[in-house]
Amino acid sequence: MSACIVISKSQLVGLALDAERGLLYYTDLIAGIVAEVTTNGSNRREIFSDRSKYPRAIVVDSKNR
Repeated sequence: MSACIVISKSQLVGLALDAERGLLYYTDLIAGIVAEVTTNGSNRREIFSDRSKYPRAIVVDSKNR
C-alpha cells in the first residue's frame, strides 16, 4: 500500500497514523492546516485551518476517540 500527498508549496512536518481507521493525519507548516487522508491516498480532507499559525505536530488518541 502506498500513498502520495502532493500539495504545492507545502511543508509537512507532523504525521500521525490511525491504523485502525486507515487514516493518516498531517500538519502543513506553510499552509497552516491539519488534514487527513486515507492510507490509500484518497479522500483528503482539511480538518483544521489557521493560516496565521504554524502547526508542527499531531497525535492520534485512539483511546478517547
